[in-house]
Amino acid sequence: MGLVTVLSQLMLLGLASSQIVKDPLMERVRDLDGEFAAALPDPQKYTLKTWPAEDITRRGMPPDIAWGGSVNEPQSRFYCRDDFSIYNVTFPDCPEPWLVGHCAKAEMDREASMNLIARLPSGARAAISDLLVVALEKGLVLRHGQGNSALFGGVFRPADSLKMLATAMYHGYPGIPNDDFVKAVAADTCVGDKPAADNLKKDGSYRTAIESGLMIAAYLKIVKPPLDASCMRNQLNVLEPILNKLWDAKTGCPNKVAPKLIQHKSVLFRNGLGELGSDPIQGAKSTEVTKWDKSEGVPEYCWKMAEGKRDDGRVRCTADRLDVYNVTYSDCLDQDPWAICRCNDAQQSLDKMVEYFGRVPAGLRSRVRHLIAFEDNSPGGVRVGPWNIIAIYGDASDSVYMHESGHCTDRDFSRSEAFQKAKAADSCWPSEYSRSNDRELFAELGVAYLYDNSGKTLRERGYDASCLGNELKALGEYVGSEYKKGSKCFKREPNSKIIHPAEAQAGRIEATTMSEEFDGTVEIETFP
Repeated sequence: MGLVTVLSQLMLLGLASSQIVKDPLMERVRDLDGEFAAALPDPQKYTLKTWPAEDITRRGMPPDIAWGGSVNEPQSRFYCRDDFSIYNVTFPDCPEPWLVGHCAKAEMDREASMNLIARLPSGARAAISDLLVVALEKGLVLRHGQGNSALFGGVFRPADSLKMLATAMYHGYPGIPNDDFVKAVAADTCVGDKPAADNLKKDGSYRTAIESGLMIAAYLKIVKPPLDASCMRNQLNVLEPILNKLWDAKTGCPNKVAPKLIQHKSVLFRNGLGELGSDPIQGAKSTEVTKWDKSEGVPEYCWKMAEGKRDDGRVRCTADRLDVYNVTYSDCLDQDPWAICRCNDAQQSLDKMVEYFGRVPAGLRSRVRHLIAFEDNSPGGVRVGPWNIIAIYGDASDSVYMHESGHCTDRDFSRSEAFQKAKAADSCWPSEYSRSNDRELFAELGVAYLYDNSGKTLRERGYDASCLGNELKALGEYVGSEYKKGSKCFKREPNSKIIHPAEAQAGRIEATTMSEEFDGTVEIETFP
């Protein structure tokens, strides 16, 4: 996987039912960097206090994998233990320190790194909970935000202080009212720059429009030369008051976002849970596989997924390449067959789809309405929540089927007090990907639990999962019967309605409208 995929773990695929076409105000807000650099306040003075090594162990670090990788994981591309320091950075205008991690091997030195926050006034600086600057291979550049945390690598510029702030404002505190912003874009004739306009047109994503809009608002506030942004005035009416509240706040930073610290945990399956597939479980066999005639149509949910756009703008699968099959499994003879869809250029063959889906125990499999496979350069999967349809991309392993099926049975248990207590009590993660969020942790634990209850335990497979004992126990008490070998089928949610793509494309049937529960985008999960 590439660097960005490792960090964010997600890749957006647009399924918007209509394009949003807006002119760009300018080519790139990045072109304003020089003027921002000249207009930003001079760096404020600060004092540094270095954390001793025992504090790193005792107090923990922010949860992003780059923090742990910098200190605890020699195999990580970010590893810098002997040259890594964590600082409490205190400014005269705020009694509370900022948390900054810096690798001395990073391309930008400590002073330049500290200046990313030192050039922001206290109210704006308060929106940054922690900052990490890592060493990367020569020529690579990294700018990443998660919540109010910021991560940089390679060369950065003074204007990146503002981009860091814009990302934190969108992803974390104080947040942007999305509904108001969407209405503002609809009322305006332009958005901040060409990348924002391109993303709206391609997949209906507003993230870049919000961040570029915040940069335009910052330009009008800080730089103040003539700039006619009247074509996006409604967006600025949403964004400017939020930016002004931070930028103009009095000293004392009463709304400072504190960093979230967690103690380091090791990772049990360093190569991902797919490595368990080297000793596969025995799944249910298909007793009947019947191909639909084209005249019979396709399940609506399959068709809506097929209409999604690839990165190059092509649809995922045209109607003439989309095949549908009824598949009956030996452990579910008393239930309706699954309607399984496949684009005929998918790397995953029909036989492999049927085999891997059969390895998902019957109880868990019964949570899944439809399964569909597409061609893709990277193996991965996705589950669309309102529909409980699973999509497989590329040459995915059986663990991807199990993982995505697990999302169908979570039903917010991953947010429960019982799950959170179990998570806090355990001393390792099942995989790197499980660190992304609690939903992914639940789904990854499910794969481990499934293998552990498949007739050959994890210990028998050579893994000591005692470090996950509390979470595996919590999952088992919640829904373990669905994951176990020999679990029983139950009556699934009905198949989605049958549509005929030609009629859908002509707009002659109501079924082509998007579900009100579905916001138009899905997140493709890629796994090591």
